[in-house]
Amino acid sequence: MSDQEIRLPEEETDRPTKGRLDRRSFLKLGSVSGAAAILAACAAPPPAPTAVPPTSAPQAQVPTPAPAPSPVVVTEKVEVPLISEVLPYPRLKIATLNDLKNGVFGATYPDQFSPIQVLKLGKKVPGGVGPDEDIVAYSGLCTHMGCPMNYDPATKIFVCPCHYSHFDAEADAILINGPATQNLPRIVLEVEGQDIYAVGVQGLIYGRPHNLSLTEL
Repeated sequence: MSDQEIRLPEEETDRPTKGRLDRRSFLKLGSVSGAAAILAACAAPPPAPTAVPPTSAPQAQVPTPAPAPSPVVVTEKVEVPLISEVLPYPRLKIATLNDLKNGVFGATYPDQFSPIQVLKLGKKVPGGVGPDEDIVAYSGLCTHMGCPMNYDPATKIFVCPCHYSHFDAEADAILINGPATQNLPRIVLEVEGQDIYAVGVQGLIYGRPHNLSLTEL
């Protein structure tokens, strides 16, 4: 029997095996199942997003506004007087109305070392006193270097003979030209009857830290 093939009956060899899949059928079945799973995954709706509660941002601190400054109400103009205007000036008689017939009269004030010139200008001027408000007086020393001033009645101009500074007597002895930088100091006047009194000085007399000597303070 060894040399003969053992043959099964034909009915047994041609009978299909029940409950078993060959390799080709298994691969086909696997491919179909995988494709069905992919289609099902694609057709499924996306998952609803998970709601994340909003994070509350920190509130910015509002700075406390500074209190508004109180308004400053200015009721009137306040002028700060110069020291030369608040010192205790003497009230001295320096001339009479008759002394001004020629339009100019020399005197001294507030002491004998301070020459002044008293003028009658013939028309009303700022600060003028007397019946016609045309009498004024100014320091006789130039504010540049203290030279004695010359007065010209025809032009109403003070002229310094040293460096030629000019001052207008009709306009409060304002500087017109020259190396001086300040106007001539004005002598404050009062008229009582026929007498003319000097009662103060507006401006600083040349060469003095103040207009009164230390012995008079």
